[in-house]
Amino acid sequence: MKKGFIREHLNRKNGFISVKELANSLLVSKKTIYRMIKNEKIASIKLGAYYAIKISSVKNIIQEVEI
Repeated sequence: MKKGFIREHLNRKNGFISVKELANSLLVSKKTIYRMIKNEKIASIKLGAYYAIKISSVKNIIQEVEI
């Protein structure tokens, strides 16, 4: 995981992160993030052709991995 990920992204005031930002921060492909959205592993909102991912769902996934 990219150093400073939580500080940079998870503490945003708007509560959302883009697919590209999340993929870059977690060092995975955008395809992996889209797959997680499709499988409902992370909550998101579709805005036209783009997805906004709920930061709270990302926090939950990170906590699951840390356990």
